[in-house]
Amino acid sequence: MKKNLIFGLTLLFTSILILSFTDSDGGDVGVSDDYMETSLAAKDWNACVSKVDSERGGPCLNYGFSQMKYTVHLVNSCSEQVDLMSCVQRENGRWQCFYRLDMKQNDTLHAYACRGNGKFLKWVREAGDITTKFPTLAEVNKQY
Repeated sequence: MKKNLIFGLTLLFTSILILSFTDSDGGDVGVSDDYMETSLAAKDWNACVSKVDSERGGPCLNYGFSQMKYTVHLVNSCSEQVDLMSCVQRENGRWQCFYRLDMKQNDTLHAYACRGNGKFLKWVREAGDITTKFPTLAEVNKQY
């Protein structure tokens, strides 16, 4: 006699993944074909990029050497390529943004503000995914 067990997992807010397992005498355990497609679409791309270091001070265009310069180093730790947008906040509260497209594993983005306050933001998407839009600089300055 076969017993079916269905698990529902919520992935990334509203995506639901359903796995179906069959237990039989010496039979196979089956996974639905939708599993691979759903799990790839539901990947948390933000988890691929992390801060590996930051520093204060350094040369800055229009300022010469600035003790107030803040630089954050963000690296892609995933094997898949990603697109990255990172913004560093200036001491006046405005943001300066940088982009890096098609970042391979271990590639690094160095984002900075010549007069930075130490805060940064990041947005990550699968490389080439033009359906996932990054915010504009105006939206970043308004929302953050």
